Amino acid sequence: MYLCPMSVIVAKTAGFCWGVRRAVDSVVTEIKKGEGPFRVYGPLVHNPQVIEALKDRGVGLSSEPWDESGGTLFLRTHGVTVEERERLNELPLKLKDLTCPRVGRALAIAGKMSRNGYDVIIFGDPGHHEVKAILSSAGSSGMVVSSVTDARELPDLDRPFLLSQTTQNCEEFSEILDLLKKRWPGIEFSNTICDSTASRQKELRELLGRVDAVVVVGGSNSANTRRLATIAGETGLPVFRIERHNELDAELLKPYRRVLLSAGASTPGWSIRKVRERLLEIQGESTGAGWIRNVFRNLIFSGVHIPFIALVIALAQGETLGGTGWGVAGLAAGLLLWSFTNFTAVLECRQVTMTSQKRQELIRAHERVMLLLAGFSFLGSVALSFHLGTAWLLWTAVATLFCFLYALPLLKNSQFFDLLRTIPGSREIMFTLAWSFLVCILPAVSLAGLDFSLRLLIWPVSLAFLFFSRSLFLDLVDLQGDALLGMDTLPLHLGAVRCRKILLSSASAVVLVQVSAVLMGKFPPCALGFVAAPVLLIWAYIHLEKESFPSELSVRVISDGSLLIAGLIPFLLCSL
Repeated sequence: MYLCPMSVIVAKTAGFCWGVRRAVDSVVTEIKKGEGPFRVYGPLVHNPQVIEALKDRGVGLSSEPWDESGGTLFLRTHGVTVEERERLNELPLKLKDLTCPRVGRALAIAGKMSRNGYDVIIFGDPGHHEVKAILSSAGSSGMVVSSVTDARELPDLDRPFLLSQTTQNCEEFSEILDLLKKRWPGIEFSNTICDSTASRQKELRELLGRVDAVVVVGGSNSANTRRLATIAGETGLPVFRIERHNELDAELLKPYRRVLLSAGASTPGWSIRKVRERLLEIQGESTGAGWIRNVFRNLIFSGVHIPFIALVIALAQGETLGGTGWGVAGLAAGLLLWSFTNFTAVLECRQVTMTSQKRQELIRAHERVMLLLAGFSFLGSVALSFHLGTAWLLWTAVATLFCFLYALPLLKNSQFFDLLRTIPGSREIMFTLAWSFLVCILPAVSLAGLDFSLRLLIWPVSLAFLFFSRSLFLDLVDLQGDALLGMDTLPLHLGAVRCRKILLSSASAVVLVQVSAVLMGKFPPCALGFVAAPVLLIWAYIHLEKESFPSELSVRVISDGSLLIAGLIPFLLCSL
């Protein structure tokens, strides 16, 4: 039976809410200060992947911190009871209160209304940490209702006041309020359901009419995730509630053509992207073309296209500068760069327990194959270097030495050699210089017989700006995940806003350099084909910035595709 392809609609409000993002950023900031040991009083958020990522960064869980001393203790986002806070303040620890401000507002309102003589009615889950904290603030006047049925059974109250757990069902809160107004017309209330929860539920309800099934991602103990699944289930649609992408059942999902993907407020972006990627895999399987997509993805993630990219850029350069042997030079440079890329990628994946990318999972699962590819590509580069002369061999050795020194801290702890890696953006800078030197400068000097003139610098400067833009394009996709997992990227040092400006400026510089070269008569007009690459990057970045959790594969194809067309289009134009 033929099955229609699946379309995946991703909720824009899915993933970290403002309070969770604030808490995670605060933990990462404290880790960088190094005032450990670091512990969290209970789970920081209700998501096992976030907890695992924090554990990898050295942040432990502490349910009984009363005998501990020294270090930093984080208070969970759900808040703590009045009694707990009093005891915690007496401990010889640095306390970092990460209670969500929305939760803090509910705690403050409960305490204030209790002191003013009101009977505080809390709409929430009795066993939830947040509800326990609100109930503690309300004191003896507080009581919890978890449903309309509970609200009907409330005793007679003199001055009732209604508020809510911040992640409750908005429509159910309205139903309870309407019910209580009939009994106590003058009842006062405060809708303390946070804006993020309300927006998430509103968007979900708006999208449910467009789909055949719903996938909700989040921790099994996450209240807001459970609420999303409940709301989706009220429509009669099949709902698949999962924590991780590998929990998706392909056979159960294949019959559904349109799937809505949403996620709880403590679900990290990388988890949502992995679920989306798995749904797209199931889509391919349902049409019989899944193996094609998987093979293509694995080839892209393994970097098999790198030698070809270097080859066409070298050939395009040869068309504008003259000389022979550009094909061999470009291939030798590309094989060497592929070797460096695979080698460092394997070592970097060894440094983290958790992975935020499918590419990292591929590298980890096939580490030996990746190292073999690195070895064979290096040997292939060396073999071609013998045809390019002694100077080329010498510079290949120098480039290999720099790559080894950069990777040495990943092989063995060394404060001396680790200095290079501690420089912000060192990885982006190293590979940018490697590409521009090996693919552009070295072939030009070796083959075209050029001196270090302005004309010689046009190609390497253009490629350097383009490659740097491409690196920032990749790094800007998931800043929160990179920070949480301890990855070191330039946007984490300079900030997203500043790096967006650098990306756009760097890509624009490529256009300026190439257009200037043609106007000055240094290059023929066909060289302007190079401009298509930065234009693609700028367009893609503006487009993907508006998209919720873009596919890792599509981001990688666009970023590396920009390098490919930078060489392919001017080569074809100049050849024709």
